[in-house]
Amino acid sequence: MVTLNDSLVSSATRKLPLRMRPDLSMRYHKYQGKPYWVIKEPIGLKYYRFQEEEFSILQMLDGTVSFQEIKDRFEKDFAPQKITLGDLQHFIGMLHRSGLLITGAEGQGRQLKNRRDETKRKELLGKLSNVLAIRFKGIDPEKLLNAMAPFTNWYFTKWAVMVVAFIGICALLLIGTNFTMFRSRLPAFHEFFGPQNWLWLGITMGLTKVLHEFGHGLSCKRFGGECHEMGVMFLVLTPCLYCNVSDSWLLPSKWHRAAIGAAGMYVELTLASIATFLWWFSDEASTINQISLSVMFICSVSTVLFNGNPLLRFDGYYIMSDLSEIPNLRQKSSKILQRYMAEYCLGLEQQDDPFLPQGNQLFFAMYTVAAVIYRWVVVFSILMFLNSVLEPYGLQVVGRVIACMGLFGLVIQPMWQLGKFLHVPGRMHQVKRKNILITLAILFVLVAAFCTLPLPYSVKCSAQVQPRDAKAVYAGEEGILTDILVEPGQKVDKGTPIAKLRNIDLELQLLEARSELASYREQLDHAKRSADVRDRALVPVAKVNIRSLETETIPRLEDQSNELTVTAPIAGTVIVPRWQKERPTMGEQLPSWSGSLMDKKNLGATLSPSDIICYIGDEANFEAELAVDQSDIDYVYPGQNVRIRLEPFTNQDIDGTIESEDAISRRPMEVTPEHLSFQAGGTIATETDPSTGVQRPLSATYQVFVPIQNPDRQLVRGMRGRAKIKAEPQSLGQRLYRYAMKTFRFDL
Repeated sequence: MVTLNDSLVSSATRKLPLRMRPDLSMRYHKYQGKPYWVIKEPIGLKYYRFQEEEFSILQMLDGTVSFQEIKDRFEKDFAPQKITLGDLQHFIGMLHRSGLLITGAEGQGRQLKNRRDETKRKELLGKLSNVLAIRFKGIDPEKLLNAMAPFTNWYFTKWAVMVVAFIGICALLLIGTNFTMFRSRLPAFHEFFGPQNWLWLGITMGLTKVLHEFGHGLSCKRFGGECHEMGVMFLVLTPCLYCNVSDSWLLPSKWHRAAIGAAGMYVELTLASIATFLWWFSDEASTINQISLSVMFICSVSTVLFNGNPLLRFDGYYIMSDLSEIPNLRQKSSKILQRYMAEYCLGLEQQDDPFLPQGNQLFFAMYTVAAVIYRWVVVFSILMFLNSVLEPYGLQVVGRVIACMGLFGLVIQPMWQLGKFLHVPGRMHQVKRKNILITLAILFVLVAAFCTLPLPYSVKCSAQVQPRDAKAVYAGEEGILTDILVEPGQKVDKGTPIAKLRNIDLELQLLEARSELASYREQLDHAKRSADVRDRALVPVAKVNIRSLETETIPRLEDQSNELTVTAPIAGTVIVPRWQKERPTMGEQLPSWSGSLMDKKNLGATLSPSDIICYIGDEANFEAELAVDQSDIDYVYPGQNVRIRLEPFTNQDIDGTIESEDAISRRPMEVTPEHLSFQAGGTIATETDPSTGVQRPLSATYQVFVPIQNPDRQLVRGMRGRAKIKAEPQSLGQRLYRYAMKTFRFDL
């Protein structure tokens, strides 16, 4: 019977119809003091790293040597090392599958096609598992970069880096020394991420990422590399460019490779620093101010959370890999963790792997754990952000589809890889019973703790504050504000004059009525003195008109004129209403007003009858109106403590307590509180009632009222913020279940 060894020996003397591709590019490097060869496959733009022994075998393949000849030459050149025919066959097969060898043997076309189809399937699977950053190959930008390089090389010199660093430090000092003012100038979440800013955010992200990728490409040219791939990438649904600078792996200097990896962040930090000064010194209402803030946010957040973080496979990861001189850091760290888990969880014996880092293996294993956890956090944060932005417009289904595709890469793909690992023939027979039982017991305890261990839990909701039992003082009539007769905080009695208005139309009507009265009186006097019968016949008509003007028209107009003096409906304290943003006027419209009508700057503004001048009540006693979603209302009870943080006071919390059952509405609100709807800048998704024009919540929402104190007189009616109601503890499993039910609730 012919054995495997016999077949290997019989074929060992046959010439191998395989030879190294002549178009491969090779560079000699040293990693951690050891010599390596980096090979570039120019068609697929793939890069490989080989030790001296492996590279020598690749060079021996010229189409005329046999397995035995390669084995003999290897053992002669690298004595006392030995290599078996099986290991040699396995290694040469790997070289062939990697596309580093060519052959004239028949049937290779079918194999190449199958290999291409498999590669395309893997690329498609990778896109589906990483839907938040999808790449599509594009053009070869080498000629474009060669044309641009002479004009940009100065930007990648040490002097330019020092200047950019100086500008960045100045920008940080500007923000740090004026941090309170900086925070006060930042817009609210709904304003910055509202639909009115989507276009600017999309354009800003696209352009900054284009410059980011050109930074990589031009820096690669600066240090002697090439760039043959630039395409389109959809980053969190936003189209932008990507630039493949894998050619930097051919550069011998790790500092040059790290500089190329950091070039994109270098460009973004330059943009963020300049944008900081433009935003700080420009008019808040200008377009340049809005664009500068978008540039600041996108460049700084993307650098800190994504590009600069080595836990994600972006720039920071490749910089860390280059400086530590450990190529494929993520794969090797994952391999180390897999070996640890296979050894301790399954009891599988592990052979030494010379290609893995031999020192600090625990650090690499923990790096993989941290990277996985951070990736989960980032993906869930992005999905929650997209859901919060899309929900007010009824586009939750888009967020849910993206969430399902994102979870595929986080859950399904690792489970599939675990199944493939265990499905290897004979693998399950090697698993030790003791190890698997201990592993299952630990997993059971962790799952049980996850599902049952209660942890502090709070119901989060929107809130606005308002005086308790306060009465609004309306303008009552349309007119021009001429005077404010009281000051905020002033004590007033019922009927005390609050403000004076002027209605020009009413004044003209009153003047016209008085003029008519004088005219009719003259007619009456003339008719009484006249001897003409026709003139005397006008006496009864004149008397009727005079009586109508004196008893009806003029008193009515005078009463309306008197009503233009607005008075207090009750006794109490004058409370300033919520500030109103400036409303633009068009054409010949009368001037509008902004801020508060108590401000002297608004004298002369035109008011409508429904405009609120102030409130009369007790300014020391306020209440917070909470809007609790239907999924949380069952967890709200009397006696629970509430912590409120209002938008104007981001570093100060207000505490309160739900006093009674009456403070909790058990019927959904029909009309959204005026300052909490998304259209008004709040966070509650609403729809406009076509018959009444009021804003109604899209999902059932309940009101909860919490009394709060205002001893410092800082609260103003209509201030909004977020509230946390301290509810009964819940386990993480309960929260995950409730979140899944809420997130994937499809309304048919």
